Amino acid sequence: MNNRTKNQHVFSATTLVGSLRQMSNGWTFFSLFCLLSFCSCDFDYYGHLVAGQSKIILERTSVADIIALETTSNSLRTQFELVGSILSFAKDLGLNTGDSYQTFYDTEGEPISWNISASPADSFSPYSWQFPIVGALPYKGFFSKPRAEKAYQQLVEEGFDAILRPVSAYSTLGYFVDPLLSTMLNDSPDELADLILHELTHGTIFAEGHTDYNESLATFVGQKGSLLFLAYHFGPQTEHIISAQHKRTDAAKFRQFMGQVVSSLDSLYAMGLPRSEVLVKRVHIFSLAQEDFRETLPNYHNANYIFFLQWKINNARLLSYRRYHNRLDLFEAIYSRERENMSKSMAIFSICSANDDPWKCLESYAD
Repeated sequence: MNNRTKNQHVFSATTLVGSLRQMSNGWTFFSLFCLLSFCSCDFDYYGHLVAGQSKIILERTSVADIIALETTSNSLRTQFELVGSILSFAKDLGLNTGDSYQTFYDTEGEPISWNISASPADSFSPYSWQFPIVGALPYKGFFSKPRAEKAYQQLVEEGFDAILRPVSAYSTLGYFVDPLLSTMLNDSPDELADLILHELTHGTIFAEGHTDYNESLATFVGQKGSLLFLAYHFGPQTEHIISAQHKRTDAAKFRQFMGQVVSSLDSLYAMGLPRSEVLVKRVHIFSLAQEDFRETLPNYHNANYIFFLQWKINNARLLSYRRYHNRLDLFEAIYSRERENMSKSMAIFSICSANDDPWKCLESYAD
């Protein structure tokens, strides 16, 4: 299974940018520190975010300058040129590219950051953190792994299901110029296009307070848009498309399966049973699901999906998966309604992002 950490990129898109968004209007990091010192914020936490983002801003390098160096390898130049083509194509899809991915930051082989999320063990109720401006969010990001590990361990000790995951890329929603990360350049063409289009979607459309909508929309645009890009850039018969389509087929099968697993567990949690009984029954339900999944493994192109058999029941992990794959069929319905015109579809997605209930808005367009 493709457990790429790109799907845990939301770290700075809210927790940091929510606090730093005023900087685009001339604020300085010093001004932010002054602001935080007079509010009830966790000054130490936000201070470490400011330091981490500052390091990226100060140490990034112009892609054009790297390409101009004689020592730059041909393979790296090829990747940079591919990114340029993806950005050009993204504009045609209706995405805001700004100056993003025109600079490069070397993570030296390490994840750019880490995310934690949590949920009670007996219900699908995401643990929420309160942040300035953006309010409650179902995740918390860290530039420091020890900090993330400490926060994760505290949640576990309090009895929550929790997950800690590395992040390979994130969006700052257009408030900063997002650089290419060295971890991104190891991706195949379809993965790189998917990732960049995913992140640019966040910088183009953002529904405050609707994390599932934002992430699922970005998933849809990344997956659909990357297939369109491959055909545009390499031609409709390219092997890249065949490989990407196999990945999409696998992802659709697994998404349908996971929907059934979550539905079964949701029914259990809604029965009002004692917590101790729920914890026993949920393990049984999940184990049966894994056995059923084992029988379907031969139908997958990607052998890595066998890793699902090693999962332990964890509501935080299941909610995280659902957060990125919620109602993708609804986005597909809008796309089909607009005769597979992504730019026109994006206009509708944007309109609905400003609605109190973006999902209900999409339904009205899909009818």
